[in-house]
Amino acid sequence: MAALRRVEWSARAERDLDRLHAFLLEHWTQREAAHLLDMVQEFEVLIARWPNGFKRSQRNKHHRLGFVHRNTSAVYRVYRDRVVIVAMFDNRADAAW
Repeated sequence: MAALRRVEWSARAERDLDRLHAFLLEHWTQREAAHLLDMVQEFEVLIARWPNGFKRSQRNKHHRLGFVHRNTSAVYRVYRDRVVIVAMFDNRADAAW
């Protein structure tokens, strides 16, 4: 098995996660907000171990689209020694965040 790649976050991805987390805290409960963070950590482990496991983007061949949760996706880019999460977003069309 290949070595795990390091997972890094872009500034935009960090802002996106902060906004998603704040939205959950405002409209739901601490439990759901904490669950989002747990799922993000699980996603990091997954892409560190299997960086090519998700579908390649149709718009940018260097990016991949991974699902953190049915309502949350992450765009990431695979490098030789690391994976960079570029952005996160809510999949629902009427997302208020």
